[in-house]
Amino acid sequence: MNYICKKQDSSNYARTTMHFISVLLEGKKTVHLKDENIVVNSKEICFFTQNNYFMSERLVENKTYKSLVIYFDDNFIFDFINKYNIDINIKEQSDIGVISYKKDSLFSTCVDTFQEYIDKNFDENLLKLKIEEIFLNAIRVDKEFVFSYFNKILSTSQDRIKFILESNIDLIHSLSDICALTRMTESKVRTYIKKNYNQTPKVWIDTKRLEKAVLLLKNSEDSISDISTSCGYSTTSWFIAQFKKYYNITPKEFRQKS
Repeated sequence: MNYICKKQDSSNYARTTMHFISVLLEGKKTVHLKDENIVVNSKEICFFTQNNYFMSERLVENKTYKSLVIYFDDNFIFDFINKYNIDINIKEQSDIGVISYKKDSLFSTCVDTFQEYIDKNFDENLLKLKIEEIFLNAIRVDKEFVFSYFNKILSTSQDRIKFILESNIDLIHSLSDICALTRMTESKVRTYIKKNYNQTPKVWIDTKRLEKAVLLLKNSEDSISDISTSCGYSTTSWFIAQFKKYYNITPKEFRQKS
């Protein structure tokens, strides 16, 4: 768990390596994803699964931005589903979504008391119960979304190799890097990536790098050179050539059109 407090507008680029919920207490933020933007207002909770790349713009209100971020792993969700005998009877899967608690007095009280528990350093078991209460209230308010969110976690948890690959893309620059991380032979890596992504390892690496580049070009003021470096390209000219190959437009032209 972590509090995030700001006195002025700010933005950051992030890659989620754990599932988490962001409880927006004061202020407002916009989450920029590859294909959409999600606006989160005060008194709303944004749910994220792991392995998502996004830009987040934090906007202060009355000189304050404050959010509470709660991280959890697969096992927390497994235990929660089993403990409360939850029967997930839908097939949809959602990576990210927002639920408002400001219009529901019980839900709002639940969030407020959870903050008190944290501020007073209550026992870890009590905090866990309060987190469970937040999830139970979220189900009561928007059952369809929460179940689709759980479905996404349940499905991705069954594939550890995919998690290793997508959560360590910043460290992957070649096929040998993938082999070292997954402890698989080159032939097995090629077979796995072909089966799960219908791509070669090289194309998969390039695709992930360029997804990050698109986010940065659309939502940051970083120079083309800086973006090239942060996306793992050895030279700016090579980055520009690869970007144009995939998108039929240069990074500068893409930024101008966006």
